[in-house]
Amino acid sequence: MKRTIFVLIGVLAAMLTGITPASAASAVDCSAGGYTRVYNSYVPTNMERGAIDGRSYNIGANLAYDYEICLDIPDGETFSIEVRIWNNGTQSTFVDNRPGDKVFRYSLAPNSFWQVYGTLTGPGSTYLYYTWHEKRL
Repeated sequence: MKRTIFVLIGVLAAMLTGITPASAASAVDCSAGGYTRVYNSYVPTNMERGAIDGRSYNIGANLAYDYEICLDIPDGETFSIEVRIWNNGTQSTFVDNRPGDKVFRYSLAPNSFWQVYGTLTGPGSTYLYYTWHEKRL
């Protein structure tokens, strides 16, 4: 019952803000995006985990980069993503916690390094599989 109420509140909030959850729209198709890197893995549910992109640390070159990610997760679940970016002594964070499959982008300044963390909601004490599709724009 609590999960049903939570989903209803999330849908109502999305309608008020004009955001459509990707899983509700069924418009997310990671196989059609021309992604150059695909990483299949699993995570324990309800725990923050680092390196969900398959890399412990990411180090950028002297150019600015934009990344597009398509995330395929089990139906009815939410994978909250947090990208922590360090550049010239400053830290910034990109967060996407929309439910369902999703496509998102984040940008990096030259000479950045970054880590990707995530928490996949789901039934307690289980492991759920996901697929990370990535391309540099």
